[in-house]
Amino acid sequence: MIAILVANVRAALDDRTPKAVADAAHSLGRLAALAFTGDDYAAAAYHGLVWDLHSSPDPRTYAMRRFVVEAGYAVEEAHVPPVAIEPLLAPADLLARLQAEQNQRTGLRHPMSAHLFHGDPSLADLKIYLRHHWHRSRLFYRELTELALSCPLGHASVLHRNLYDETGGEDASAAHPVLLQRLLQHFDLPHGFDDRPELPEAQAYLNNRIRCARHPDLAWGLAVLFSLEAGTPATHGNIHALLQRFDVPEHAREFHRIHMSADVEHARETAELIGSVVQSPADQAILFASLRYHRALGQRYFDAIWREMQATHDHRDR
Repeated sequence: MIAILVANVRAALDDRTPKAVADAAHSLGRLAALAFTGDDYAAAAYHGLVWDLHSSPDPRTYAMRRFVVEAGYAVEEAHVPPVAIEPLLAPADLLARLQAEQNQRTGLRHPMSAHLFHGDPSLADLKIYLRHHWHRSRLFYRELTELALSCPLGHASVLHRNLYDETGGEDASAAHPVLLQRLLQHFDLPHGFDDRPELPEAQAYLNNRIRCARHPDLAWGLAVLFSLEAGTPATHGNIHALLQRFDVPEHAREFHRIHMSADVEHARETAELIGSVVQSPADQAILFASLRYHRALGQRYFDAIWREMQATHDHRDR
């Protein structure tokens, strides 16, 4: 049945008739229902399918793909653990708690991070990490764009400043993904924009970032954006130091050198947006639910990368 549901969705990309699109949305909703009730095979199929619906650059199918994938979003959102509605915090207290939640759930606490940044990682470990780092980083500009589409002009202008930096300002060769490509090229790693992450955990994590960026309630997307920006300086500082240990030349470290400080301002601006958007206890509950769910998916993704590294160690030890 899972194969039939997947086939129905893929068929709509070619057919594009109203009936095919409606059948595709229904099929994706049924597949999501299986995926979020414990069927691992359905979950892998669902997350891979949603990734493909997100990643296609074809403008002719954008509206159709977005309509279809909304059926999956609704199911996933219903399974996001809710946060109790509490009295609305004052803006400064709200942001202090948001930062505390971020610090509590940071990926820097993960055993993989401890191994990489404070242990004795191998070159193979570093390459595995960087391959996944490319997946996590290269399409951030598209997430900013999607979030801006749901924003009023004043909020969108803040996101556009972030996007301006992300895409290199007046110099496309300085776009952040292009800078990261230098590092991947140094290690002879894949660095194409059409690279497809194969881990279901990677797809689930990245798909949720798009779902939140597209959500009409901005608290979903701003929570994820804040988490990404607030965690960047420390994470990239650790990566930069790790690259220095591996004698990576300066030009290949530029992406991480920039992110050690540049996103401090973006995090501040995102915090200001959150202060203006979160105006009710319900908004506040969504904000924290989104942050926690994003970080939980990130931890599962790190678990999967860590297992990949450990499997490499086991293979070498045999």
